[in-house]
Amino acid sequence: MRMFGLSLAVLCCLSVTGIAQQTSGDAITADQKDVGKVQTRILKYDQGLGVVVQLARPHGANVECNAVCYLPSSSKAITWKCESGRKCDLQCIANPPVGGCN
Repeated sequence: MRMFGLSLAVLCCLSVTGIAQQTSGDAITADQKDVGKVQTRILKYDQGLGVVVQLARPHGANVECNAVCYLPSSSKAITWKCESGRKCDLQCIANPPVGGCN
């Protein structure tokens, strides 16, 4: 639940400050030179929703992945890291949900 609150706070702050920009599909991105690039995506499944927040730090550091799967009777937050240049991938249909790198 804390991760969802953090994700929601980030999205609200980005929207209020006007630095967020809508990209194709269900993604929101923001870039800040000293922090890195944040991308948030919403994934839709037959029996649930997934929210993926990825942070690519400057200078080629690992990509930090935070996600929440919302299922009919529960929700599950997970975190993982990917190599620089890769994209966070979430599978909410697995039990338990799993994160990977694409």
